[in-house]
Amino acid sequence: MNTYELQREHLVALITGDLEGAARLRARLGRDGEMPATEFMRAATAVCLEYRFGPGAGLGAGPIDYDELAAFMAELRRSGRTAEPPPDYLAVEAVVRSLYGETHLIEPLEKRQRSQAIFTALQHQVHRHPWIAANAAWVAERAKQTWSIWLLGRPT
Repeated sequence: MNTYELQREHLVALITGDLEGAARLRARLGRDGEMPATEFMRAATAVCLEYRFGPGAGLGAGPIDYDELAAFMAELRRSGRTAEPPPDYLAVEAVVRSLYGETHLIEPLEKRQRSQAIFTALQHQVHRHPWIAANAAWVAERAKQTWSIWLLGRPT
């Protein structure tokens, strides 16, 4: 399995809730694969957030509807009340806003903080829209297109 296939399977495992499988795949990616895996997950989060905030997440869309963002964050806080450790809500908001034109907000986040915030936003959308998990391969393909645009300036 090449690196992209590992990253794709890791992403699909995260989306479908197979956290043990995702951890095994993440270990196979090694330290060099952490950042690309996080960016691939960020691209998938962008795809999933389009259903909440509108098209073009991560592709120049913006500005975000702040009323809708406030509602999203309130939902997230309600659903994460019992989570241990609790999500870093400011980091999650930074991730969401970064996908809608405020890219500077994600830059100060440490790698782990960024990854956890991206996963929290992705997981919230998966729980809110079960069809996302049912179509994880399609989400991964759309994420690949978004990620390709970030890296190459065009889809592959």
